[in-house]
Amino acid sequence: MAGSIVTRLPFPFSGRTVAGAATYALKDVRYDVAIGGIPFLTAISDERPMTRELAQTQREQFDNSRNPGEQSLADWWLRSQSTFVGGAGLLYQDPDVSNEFAIRFGESVGVNPWVNGSLTMLRSTAVDIADATVNPHFVLGWDNAGTDSYWSGVATTLKSSDGTTITWGGVETIRSLASDGTNYYVADLNNVYKGAGTGNGAAWTATGTTNALVRWVKGRIMIALDHQVYEADAAGVKTLRFTHLNSAWTWTDFAEGTNAIYASGFAGSQSSIYKFELDATGDVPTLTTGGVLTAQLPHGEVVHSLLGYLGTFVGIGTNRGFRVGQIDDNGDIAYGPLLFATEGPVRSIAAFDRFFFVAAENSIDGSSGLYRVDLGQPIQTGDVTPGIRFAYATDLQSGVSGEVDSVTNFGNSDRMVFTVRASGSYLESAGELETSGTFTTGRVRYNTLIKKIFKFLSVKTPDDLAGSLTASIIDPGGGETSVITISQGGSAQIENVLLQSPATAVEWIQLKLTFNRSTVDTATGPEVNGWQFKALPGEVKQRIFTIPLACFDKEKDVHGQLVGFEGRTRARLEGFEELAQAGDAVQFQDLYNGLSYLVLIDEYQFEQKANPGLNGTNYGGYLYVKLRTIADVITA
Repeated sequence: MAGSIVTRLPFPFSGRTVAGAATYALKDVRYDVAIGGIPFLTAISDERPMTRELAQTQREQFDNSRNPGEQSLADWWLRSQSTFVGGAGLLYQDPDVSNEFAIRFGESVGVNPWVNGSLTMLRSTAVDIADATVNPHFVLGWDNAGTDSYWSGVATTLKSSDGTTITWGGVETIRSLASDGTNYYVADLNNVYKGAGTGNGAAWTATGTTNALVRWVKGRIMIALDHQVYEADAAGVKTLRFTHLNSAWTWTDFAEGTNAIYASGFAGSQSSIYKFELDATGDVPTLTTGGVLTAQLPHGEVVHSLLGYLGTFVGIGTNRGFRVGQIDDNGDIAYGPLLFATEGPVRSIAAFDRFFFVAAENSIDGSSGLYRVDLGQPIQTGDVTPGIRFAYATDLQSGVSGEVDSVTNFGNSDRMVFTVRASGSYLESAGELETSGTFTTGRVRYNTLIKKIFKFLSVKTPDDLAGSLTASIIDPGGGETSVITISQGGSAQIENVLLQSPATAVEWIQLKLTFNRSTVDTATGPEVNGWQFKALPGEVKQRIFTIPLACFDKEKDVHGQLVGFEGRTRARLEGFEELAQAGDAVQFQDLYNGLSYLVLIDEYQFEQKANPGLNGTNYGGYLYVKLRTIADVITA
């Protein structure tokens, strides 16, 4: 006859920490399982089966947005983009309250994102006026009797873009260049010289200084000589408007606003912008004497260039990068955060249509060129004006490195001209595209750190592709893997292309598109209208165990060994319920197979089939538990 075991078991009532770690070791009774150290015999039968299944990895989605989107779809994790006008600088292609992820991207070179729903290639540039000297090179656009032109001033030579060398009147190194639309004004350390078009110039007003700057703003010529600011009349007679208290102060640029002229300068690590207001009480508005401080730059940041545009915006180029300021009703400038950083100082700014074109030294894949800023596309707004930021991306490039001293419009056209010191002036082509360009998305991670299995890529292009297009994947380790290339004239579509890389689940990937212009027509190249990734959760899926357990005062194990005592069920049930209510992870031991799992108790139900005997004896029933694994199998 089998023996009887009546020893009371020490069921845990010890809280979360002990509960999660508690285990059970087999002794005299052959229990089947243990949960949090509490042993049980199973009660598996046809009526009470044990089941094992995978847990659902994606919850039911609820979408209460006005317009349907990817968040409305089930099964796949989707991320796509069909417009790129928000510009570059996005780290993660994740949704946020401002929806930037839908219109922004990581970075680009040689690619134009500024047409809604389209990525195309930028036009190329070529040296137009070569210069190998190390002198600053200044350019300034003008309309030469209906022909788009620009002046080029470098060392002691002034030229027109039509090839004409201009006798401007001076023999010293050119320090600054300005125009009133018809006449040019050239400053050296002796004089400011004035001439018309490609005609000869003559000394107009004296400089006689170590630093000379001339600008045409608000319908008048402004001249900065060392730490002093002058206004000149039509005859070249200068009127002193402001003297900075620091004789070491250097003025760097002028800009115009609606009712004021602004002047930037620096001394040492201090840099500021001053305002000269207009007095409109007379027939002709005149400048008030004395400058008023309107903006102070952070310590160590020096303003090198200013450009007022549309009476509202002020481009601010510094030794650290570029900022956009806005003019308030009082004529003061409130500037936003650094929009982008550059390798060298931003020495010049131009504008056309809704864009700023910003000089960028060694900042486009190591070469010099331009950035473009879209003033019509704010990407971040705040409660106050300085919180506003605007879309930007790299633009024209030279393919060489060097200081970019000047940028200007090519006459009245939409083409730009910029200079690279010791190389020359670069003119944007009228139609020829860059030979190649690249576009890279932000990191696609679906707004979660868990790993994903990236399965499919789609890239939307026109049916007849001009040039060729290559799609690649960049993984977290920096590796780049080509996915597919569509050759010139190819009709193949990048639609649900299976991704062979990354071979394992990763937190994020990036899409890189490489554009190559047509080999038949240099004015055409590929176009991209959108892209999409499809992915699945990459974490190991959780399993669900649903197990019926015997929970009686007295039970028999598989060997017929009797175990238990009166009141055992209630104590064991209350111990189990305490574990379940605590909500912590516990050990689930498969004592028969010697395996252990870390699980959560999702659900349980105790089912009592009959009334207990007199005085509550023979109390018991069946305990149905639903356990969800949260860690891999551990050998017991």
